[in-house]
Amino acid sequence: MKYLALLRGINVGGNNLIPMPALRESLTTAGLKNVQTYIQSGNIIFSSDSRDAVALSGLVHETIAHTFGKHIDVVVLSADAWHKIIAVAPKAWGLDPEWKHNLLVLLNPDLVQQVVDSIGAIIPNIELLKPGEGILYQSVSFADYGKSATSKLAKNPFYKKMTIRNYNTAAKLNQLLQAEAE
Repeated sequence: MKYLALLRGINVGGNNLIPMPALRESLTTAGLKNVQTYIQSGNIIFSSDSRDAVALSGLVHETIAHTFGKHIDVVVLSADAWHKIIAVAPKAWGLDPEWKHNLLVLLNPDLVQQVVDSIGAIIPNIELLKPGEGILYQSVSFADYGKSATSKLAKNPFYKKMTIRNYNTAAKLNQLLQAEAE
């Protein structure tokens, strides 16, 4: 079965540096198959006979801790789950180049409503925040970003409980997962 592991906060601003070739090798040694990475920000596509995403998340976390001495939060989703996330995205998500489009993937999928509540009222015409299964679709006008409720996300206590991928990365991961399935 194909999976996507998303790592939180690696290779960002010179922190939690993990080289992708060494990461691929360590995960392969740990028993994952067909391990590939996409860009340096912690996107890993792999195969496993296991059907337990939580156990696989633990395996990735422990392998990184053992190999690199870093405790990195990990979310593992099946290829089918990722395809569904992309397929049910709001129609406008990713389309307007004047807007920033992100996918907020929660480390604990049960926190979606709490995160939405903590962000507060969304300002119509400059931002969109739509909840999904364990994720939030975010779109915000570049021109009005500083005025938006979602621009303050980094100061939100829930910020450390998510990993964020922009639209282009999310779409590319979907393509890579589809190519892997063929």
